[in-house]
Amino acid sequence: MKKITLLAFLAVSFSFSQTIDFKNFKVNEPSGQNFSTGTKFDFEFEIKGDYTYSTHGYHEIRLSVYKGNNTLTSNRVSYSRWNREDDYDIYYSSYTLKTWYNYSTQGYSTNPGQTFTLKVEYAGLTETYTYTYPNPDTDGDGIPDSEDDCPNESGPASNDGCPGEPDLSINLNGSVINSDCFGCDNYFSQIGTDRHYLNNPSGMANIDVLVQNLGNASSTSTTVGYYISANNTFESNSDTRIKTSNIGSLGTNSGDYSSVTLFTYDFNSVSGNFWLLIRVDDDDDNDESNENNNVFALRFAIN
Repeated sequence: MKKITLLAFLAVSFSFSQTIDFKNFKVNEPSGQNFSTGTKFDFEFEIKGDYTYSTHGYHEIRLSVYKGNNTLTSNRVSYSRWNREDDYDIYYSSYTLKTWYNYSTQGYSTNPGQTFTLKVEYAGLTETYTYTYPNPDTDGDGIPDSEDDCPNESGPASNDGCPGEPDLSINLNGSVINSDCFGCDNYFSQIGTDRHYLNNPSGMANIDVLVQNLGNASSTSTTVGYYISANNTFESNSDTRIKTSNIGSLGTNSGDYSSVTLFTYDFNSVSGNFWLLIRVDDDDDNDESNENNNVFALRFAIN
């Protein structure tokens, strides 16, 4: 008889074992605002289970909401004693959404990334649930709006989320010229005061220009222009373009070669000394972050 009674007692005890079953806690105040003490604090959660006095000997559920992850009293924003007077039985056979509000016990903010913690206490048990205000990415560029200087325009992180711009220039260390001047340095970075030249009438120069994009956005396909000039400064009104070569689209921090062969006859019977200017993005196909680094000038001659 004692054995049967003990088994029956254990069965009843296990059938009435209590857990706190909440989920989907969320604070409903508008994002990105500051609130002062005594303002309405609105939140919600879903609840399931038996929280009745007749089952567990407790009827009150305490709901505390805290700023951050720490449930110190000094961080508490809201405090409620649900069903304190045992006015009704709290029982939900399935998850049920409950909206709740109280008046804040201190000021708080709802900036993106702000976390709130809901502490639920019932029948000697405690559970905590957190909600963090989302950091939206309106323009879908992978940079949260709170860190994006242009939240409505897609752009790279290197430009703080704003639309980037290419920056095309000539890599002097990788660009070379081979002319009839066999004693001249070939690399642009080493030419210095050397004067490359072509012999008249059958001279030939092969030029390989390494175009680089140092900007924070890809460039579109464009051209490299080759000009006869009286000085080492590009002047669109007076310099004469004699040839172009093409360069494809370049991603950020990338480069590619654009090559051309210049013959004596390309210089339109010009003779003597002059400057040969090489200009990238010659048709101005790209809006660049720096438009002042597109030209390389070298001394040239037709002998």
